[in-house]
Amino acid sequence: MTYLPSIILLAILCAVVYAAFRGVFGGRGKVSQAGHHVCPACGSRGEPERKTRGSTLIELVLWLCFIIPGVIYSIWRLTSRYEACPACGAPGMIPVNTPRGRQLTQSDPPA
Repeated sequence: MTYLPSIILLAILCAVVYAAFRGVFGGRGKVSQAGHHVCPACGSRGEPERKTRGSTLIELVLWLCFIIPGVIYSIWRLTSRYEACPACGAPGMIPVNTPRGRQLTQSDPPA
């Protein structure tokens, strides 16, 4: 039990580093009329952003308390990532150079 304060401090440090890393390098997706993808749910154009299912806080608690469930949860989170619309968060943005993408972009009213 003498290592508990060190483990808590390490967990806080990891959370701060993760938040800083995500803020600097996180979102590659953005809404842009010149984007190469279109969202079939909301019709916005742009570049998809990468979303990860689950919770970072739950993952951290599982790693601190139980090693095996932490590993399983981390693997599940890494394998369940998906590309999502930056405007509405829906999965499945379509490239504009496909037939369905052209159909969705042509139905947009002229700006």
